[in-house]
Amino acid sequence: MTSLDVQLRDNDYKPQDGLHITYTTGVFTETVDIDQWNQQAGYTIHLRNGGILLAQVELLGSPRDARDTADEISLDTSADWPWFTTLHTLSKALRTDRLASTFTGHLGRMKSWHDTYHVYDEQDQFAHDAALAAKRLLAQHVPADLQAEMPLAEATEEHIRRLRARAVELRVTAVREMPDPTVTPRPNRWIAAYTPQEARRVKDEDRVDPLRPWLADLPHRLLACWGELPENEKRSRAGTSSRDALLTWATEWDLPKTTIQRASGVARTTIDRLLRNR
Repeated sequence: MTSLDVQLRDNDYKPQDGLHITYTTGVFTETVDIDQWNQQAGYTIHLRNGGILLAQVELLGSPRDARDTADEISLDTSADWPWFTTLHTLSKALRTDRLASTFTGHLGRMKSWHDTYHVYDEQDQFAHDAALAAKRLLAQHVPADLQAEMPLAEATEEHIRRLRARAVELRVTAVREMPDPTVTPRPNRWIAAYTPQEARRVKDEDRVDPLRPWLADLPHRLLACWGELPENEKRSRAGTSSRDALLTWATEWDLPKTTIQRASGVARTTIDRLLRNR
């Protein structure tokens, strides 16, 4: 297996074609108290496909540690790496959902202003301008065939529905085609390319230790994909080695059982029985 190229992501970085690894160094700041912060040197390693960020790893350490770790990760990551397709598919699903959320935001802004309203002050003018800008963006990006069939607002709603359905389809594909965790070496602890808001939502899965679901990101997302399988397929695959290995993997990465149950739809009693029989 050929290792990936590693690049420092600085001001001179230009995305190269194909799969590669980049890294950045900096300081991670953690809030300790209302007016106290803890700062530690750290770095982020990114898995990229051209200009698209697929996943990342956040670690504490020096710039030298960053380069050494990036080089180490590159040795077991390549285009023929078993987990690459899974990460790529999950990344596409996340970006598709994010696009749907963007359209939802624009639609809300467009609907917030009606022609019967009048501009009385600066705040009204801001809302009016935002609604017009949102309308122009939607008219530009919502598929023309939908706009030909229905008004812009309805066409946008249908486009959002299709994007959400596509994201589910991608997640189901990811869990159907993922490598068998019982025989495939588990990947480094890649974290999805979340926005800060999405990252906070992931960390909120566990109020006691927000870092746990963050580190268990990949098995957590795959269990959520499992939960979206059609019911007949879910029943037929219940108890399979892949599903049980995925549940075990999630617990070994310290994902809380309540989060596993919520993501996968697998009963807590089943999870407990599986762990007892390991």
